Amino acid sequence: MKKLVSISLVAAISSPFINAQNQNEQVRNRIEGTERPSANKQVSQVSDKSKASSESPSDTGAQRPVILKKKGFSAFFGYDTKYFYRSNPLAQEGKLKQQATGMWTNTFYGGSGLGVYDMTDYVLTPYVGGSWTLNDYVESGLETFNYNSTGAYALLLAQFSSGWSCRAGVSYSNDRSTEFDTEDFKEFYPNLGIMKAYNISDNLSSVFDASIGRHNAETFSLGIAGTSEKELSNTEIAASYALTYNWESLILIPKYKISYKDYDKGINNGRTDTTHDLSLRADYLLGESLKLSAFYSYSNRNAKDAQLPSDYESYDAGVGLGINARF
Repeated sequence: MKKLVSISLVAAISSPFINAQNQNEQVRNRIEGTERPSANKQVSQVSDKSKASSESPSDTGAQRPVILKKKGFSAFFGYDTKYFYRSNPLAQEGKLKQQATGMWTNTFYGGSGLGVYDMTDYVLTPYVGGSWTLNDYVESGLETFNYNSTGAYALLLAQFSSGWSCRAGVSYSNDRSTEFDTEDFKEFYPNLGIMKAYNISDNLSSVFDASIGRHNAETFSLGIAGTSEKELSNTEIAASYALTYNWESLILIPKYKISYKDYDKGINNGRTDTTHDLSLRADYLLGESLKLSAFYSYSNRNAKDAQLPSDYESYDAGVGLGINARF
């Protein structure tokens, strides 16, 4: 009888600890599966709309900023709301561990172009900006994983008449738990990138983008045995190719991206990831600064030499509404 009581007591004491460990591992996986805001994309959403109509303001990157040449300074802000289905929100390995959910995200962003400098062969423009996103899991029992993300960046963009552009920047990201008001993650990401945008026809254009950067990441309050705060730090090389088709007020954008990450800290030392992302988005322009979107995306990650389960696949499907303005 005493032995039975002792076993029950140990189970009662250890159960909350085990649950906390499981939740910490899930938070860690969610962080790994999160795609961070792109400074280049935010800048591109306010690119000069006087360019050829075959260039989408969403994905071709910032074009030669004609409006900035007159004022020397430009500010922009925007708001995006999305409601979508996510098949694997916590980036779990194996279908039995996945818990599909609906997600609602709301992003507020803003920034400034700090003048335009004509360097004869290219135009140089510095940008600074930031964003704040509320990420809510709905109707899935995952509400305790709700989190808010803060982002900030400084970007130096050089644009050439040939259609190529180069950029150098640094961005900051931070995730904070809504339920527990704790900082779960932060990173500094210095990076370099190149991009080439060109027209295929009057209604069709394409964009090639490549980048390399260093994710200096830290995780907090996770308490997973054998891990360190900096274990998610890695060097990433990525490349993407997107097509943009314009038909009156409708814009179709299929895109493929591949990324390679090399980890070198803590339990992840020696781990490498290869991730494939395939997406299709349809934007319907309701006005110059307002668009309605429908989208689908699929991600697949294969990890080598990982000490913890790290392979996963997931897809999103949903709708969104975006507003942006500049002055």
